[in-house]
Amino acid sequence: MQESDEPAMLVITDTVEHEDGSATYTFDLDDASSKKITELGLEFILTCAAYRLDIHDALTHLIEYGKSKETDDDNS
Repeated sequence: MQESDEPAMLVITDTVEHEDGSATYTFDLDDASSKKITELGLEFILTCAAYRLDIHDALTHLIEYGKSKETDDDNS
């Protein structure tokens, strides 16, 4: 996949919070950002498949990794 130096622009245009605690988000993005996000999502899915990782487990691991990095940065 080709890398672009331009960041993907994703704008939340509407948020609806539901009684059960979930929420529905509406996004606005241009074609280039849509393509980039699609490519990144596909790359993530294929990487998980190649390593036989459950997608939700991989996301949970990334979230925990991010939290631990925040703690490390706060202690520096």
